[in-house]
Amino acid sequence: MPSAVGSSGFSNDAAWERRGTITPCYTGQPRPGVLDILKKLPRTNCRECGQPTCMVMAVRLAEGAAAAADCPALAPGTARQLDAYLQRFDFDR
Repeated sequence: MPSAVGSSGFSNDAAWERRGTITPCYTGQPRPGVLDILKKLPRTNCRECGQPTCMVMAVRLAEGAAAAADCPALAPGTARQLDAYLQRFDFDR
């Protein structure tokens, strides 16, 4: 029977064999704060980004489903700040 290979590229057998060297992590990954993101958005609900409100855009940014560049009303300096904030998080997990 073939072993299952996960998204990390390791098979279940390989993980089992390495179980003594794996250190468990009991904390979750940090997630971006929706309200922290919303504070950086213009909060005009202009819909230029294609979202009905800035709050929805903030949620999409927090999920990694949108980028600061998707908000045309965002000032360039604020967009850089928002990008720097979002780069601290790993959205691939």
